Amino acid sequence: MPTSAARDLLLHSGRLVTPGRSAATAVLISDGRIVAVGGDELGSAVGVGIARVDLGGRLVTPAFVDAHVHSVQTGLLEVGLDLHGYRSREQVLDAVADRLAVGGVNVLFGQGWDERAWPDPRPPTRAELDRAGGASVPVYLARVDVHSAVVSSGLADRIPGLSREVGFRSDGLVSQDAHHRCRGAVNDLFTDGDRRAAARAALRRAAELGVGTLHELGGPHLGPYEDLERVVSAGGEQGQHVVTYWGEQATPSLIEHVRADGVRGLAGDLCVDGAIGSRTAWLHEPYADAGPGQTRSAGARYLSVEEITDHLTLCTRAGLTGGFHCIGDAAVSAAVSGVQRVADELGVGVVRRARHRFEHVELVTRAQIATLSRLGVAGSVQPAFDAAWGGSDELYEQRLGRERAATMNPLADWHRSGGVVAYGTDAPVTPLAGWAMVADAVRHSRPDQRVGIGEAFAAATRGGHLAAGDTDAGLLAPGQRAHLALWDADPGPVDEKSGLPDLAAGAPFPVCAGLVVDGRVVFDPAGLLLGPPARRP
Repeated sequence: MPTSAARDLLLHSGRLVTPGRSAATAVLISDGRIVAVGGDELGSAVGVGIARVDLGGRLVTPAFVDAHVHSVQTGLLEVGLDLHGYRSREQVLDAVADRLAVGGVNVLFGQGWDERAWPDPRPPTRAELDRAGGASVPVYLARVDVHSAVVSSGLADRIPGLSREVGFRSDGLVSQDAHHRCRGAVNDLFTDGDRRAAARAALRRAAELGVGTLHELGGPHLGPYEDLERVVSAGGEQGQHVVTYWGEQATPSLIEHVRADGVRGLAGDLCVDGAIGSRTAWLHEPYADAGPGQTRSAGARYLSVEEITDHLTLCTRAGLTGGFHCIGDAAVSAAVSGVQRVADELGVGVVRRARHRFEHVELVTRAQIATLSRLGVAGSVQPAFDAAWGGSDELYEQRLGRERAATMNPLADWHRSGGVVAYGTDAPVTPLAGWAMVADAVRHSRPDQRVGIGEAFAAATRGGHLAAGDTDAGLLAPGQRAHLALWDADPGPVDEKSGLPDLAAGAPFPVCAGLVVDGRVVFDPAGLLLGPPARRP
């Protein structure tokens, strides 16, 4: 739905989740901010010009923040091939052939295949994609982690010198530099209109899940710089708040450029390494397994400690957020060493004021988490990664062995550190989510890393705002920006400490009944906030 103008609203007769668990039932919003929170007696203190909404006992919480999203890529799957859950190579190839047989397809973009559970765990080949129709049409199918892909001749033949790039294979499986080249070539085949429509589609889906703020993480290997503006524009149209980051090595001129454009930092997907599933995360010791036709390796290093240090030094001196994608233990060690070097040179206080952030940080020790928290580096983490790939005989254990896999994604250690923790999805790697982020943290595959629902909810709401340096959002409290969600919550167990549905005990996810961002109604499916939608003749 189109966003409304900011409204003065009194929401009453609800169940508000507020700091300290006070028994609040009403909230007053004016000029995009929360003016008062209390009981229904607030209604007697407001003027007649304020719209009053009876919540009918609905749950009211701060709106969710997804702290790691690639909106254009997420939206493009709606017109491409979403391959999550496909159970065989043959299913993938049939889907490609069916889509191309329809005609009118200039480029086929797909993402989400995971060969591990297939009867024959071999990715599709270039020749197979060509036979399905990809010899003339560019076909790009990214693995679920988006750090490798299979491509057709219709794409590979368009890219001069592709066969000389690191990560190129003649059978069509590309990773590292070859993958980045293919990704860039695919991006060039979509129009501005395609990419804007994709951004709007992703943000609409986020609104349906109660997500009011998204951190858009771009980078040259993901898409053009102009995508940041496209997502911000879509957010403006729909009323959501978008914070942008650009993942490129810092230079003085680039810092000046992104600042002028309102980009929050040179952070996010500036990759120190790749991903576990594609065997490109940078490890101290080799992978426990090897892919078809591959020898065991320790992954890929994209940035050295010196390059990490240089990047953070420039960002810190400029007071700009810097950061990295780092997953493997060697990559995390390099990133932690880099930020410690900067703190040693410029001082801890200066580093903390820059609000750096590291993404994923999956193979990290408690000592490293303590260092990052002391230096004010936010941990931008994805609980869905453990839900999808943690646990016995899952991806992490297959790739790393049981001992190393048992140290991955230590969410509770992050929370115990006292630092800023923000939750995100890395969509489209895992789907956009609201309550699912919380549930995945509460139900972590390792009992010692399970997070209390109140802490997890805070990381999925206020944590994202704090990671972006915004202290005036994420709470239902006077003076805070009015970012809140209304929920239809089925009867079920409730966590006594937080007042939230007890997801650890199996409570169902609430369904979003309304979303307000900066006092503007963004999502109102039943007309609760704006009145019933007009009937069409």
